[in-house]
Formats: sequence, C-alpha cells, structure tokens
Amino acid sequence: MKKFLSTILAASLMLLGTQAFAQMSVNAGYLNSTESVKGNSNSVNSHGAFAGVSFNIPIAGGLGIAPGVYYSMIANKDSAAGSVFGIPVSGAKTFTEHAINAPVYVNYGFDLSRDARFFVYGGPTVQYGLASTYKYEGSAGSVGGESTTNNYDNDNYSRFNVYVGGGVGFQAGAFQVTAGYDYGMTDLYKSDNVEAHRSNIKVGVGFLF
Repeated sequence: MKKFLSTILAASLMLLGTQAFAQMSVNAGYLNSTESVKGNSNSVNSHGAFAGVSFNIPIAGGLGIAPGVYYSMIANKDSAAGSVFGIPVSGAKTFTEHAINAPVYVNYGFDLSRDARFFVYGGPTVQYGLASTYKYEGSAGSVGGESTTNNYDNDNYSRFNVYVGGGVGFQAGAFQVTAGYDYGMTDLYKSDNVEAHRSNIKVGVGFLF
C-alpha cells in the first residue's frame, strides 16, 4: 500500500507542475457494479458512489489527457426469512467494498457553442482496495447474532484491479455530466477454480475550475 500511495503522490506532484495548463474538475456520481463468474449465468450486482478530482491536460486541438484520483464505495445485501417448527428465522449477508481509483483517460472534445462542449474519453484505471467485508446476521426467535469477514484476509481475493473503459460527457460552462463503462481485466480471485471479473457503469456530475 505504501508503494501505491507513493505513486499517487508522485503523480500529484507532477500535476502541480502542470497546473498552469491543466484544468481541474471535481466529480461525483452513482456507480453500478456487476461481478460475473465465468461459467455461471448468475451475477452479483452492487450499488454505490464515487467522488474525486481529475486534471485535464490539453495536448493539441480538442485532444487531452486526464489523470485523476477517486474514492469509490459499493454495497449489496441479500436476506431471507421463514420459520422452522413455528419459530421465525431470518438471515442477511451484506457486502461492502471501498477503494481508491487512479484513471488516466485520453479525451477528445467537440465545441458545440462558445460555452458548450461534447467529449468522449477512454483509457485504463488502476484500483486499490481499501476495505472489503461481508457482514452476516441471523436470528431464530428472540436469539440473534452477527459476524464480519474481511475478504482481504483471504489471499486468493485481489486488492488490485485494472479496468479498461470509456464514456461520453457534456460540458456547459463550468458544469459537466458524464456516463461511462469500465471492465475489470483482473481476475478477482487468484484461485484456479474460480474466475470472476467486475464491470462498472458510472454516471456523474462535475464542476470545473
């Protein structure tokens, strides 16, 4: 983790040296994440949010490159209830994951008017997992209990992921809206008998400085 944070810090210092030419934006939005297992038609869908900053560095014409740093959170919950011999029983499993994301997007914009612009973007995103847990809750009658499992205690579950994706955006004055898709190239599990990948749909709003 120290090496990862050092890399982010070094990238931030480089951006400070180019801030006279780069345009900073603060962005936040909704995140829909799907985990799909190879050979299994079922997938796990999570909802969440993201927030962070990016710096668009013009290259030539409408072409630019925009590195950034973002925080993301996703979660989902499964629950069931019933009865056994007339005794009510219930159970729930809650998944929560927090991560730091470092995208480097290449973008190209088209001016629609003096203050309006449409743009497309694409590129890789490196993700580092901060925390990933499953919380289990259960009850039988008046008796209940709960426990929490840290997924990163399992060496087969990867903290790192590399996404490739892109999207579109519209800018009006200092405000912008974006919609994009990323596909995780990294297998979430290092075990040979399970291969799973995560894909994300993102819709966000931003303010440019």
